[in-house]
Amino acid sequence: MDLSFDVTDLESLLRVMSSIAVLAGTVFVILQLRLNFQQARSRNAFDLIGKVIDPAFPVRRHLLYEVSERYSGGDWTGFDRSLDDFQVRSFANIYEQLGLLVRKGVIDVRDVMEALSAQPMADWLTFQPVRQHIMEQAAAAFSELASAPAADAVYWPNFRWLAEENTKWVRERMSHSATR
Repeated sequence: MDLSFDVTDLESLLRVMSSIAVLAGTVFVILQLRLNFQQARSRNAFDLIGKVIDPAFPVRRHLLYEVSERYSGGDWTGFDRSLDDFQVRSFANIYEQLGLLVRKGVIDVRDVMEALSAQPMADWLTFQPVRQHIMEQAAAAFSELASAPAADAVYWPNFRWLAEENTKWVRERMSHSATR
């Protein structure tokens, strides 16, 4: 039995092994990138959820309700560009980011609904007059925002979507409770 290799056979074997190593390395890199991406998405989701359970969240939520009540008569004197204005916008942005993460599939919509109960729906309804005023002020300053569809697409669309999903979830829960 002849066990001798000729140099061309050895070269061919090394080329095949090299190709396999490159393919395996590429697969490993792709898997690692996917894992890193998923971990980053999860970290971002947990960071956002941390904002919702942070002790400052109820304080900011309470401010939204106070501001909405204070300006409910339609006199917005002193509101524009005030600390209240910026804090309410910042609070709404938490829901905006949460809605965006849910829509992108980073966070499961059912988990958010179960964690927050009817809060998104209630907070959206409370935020609506403030949002409307902000949109009107923006439309006066920027003609591009003068049409309602344009402004609706710009000002907290993911918060609105989250509130709509929350409303559906609440109704579903209520109908399930009524049938038990």
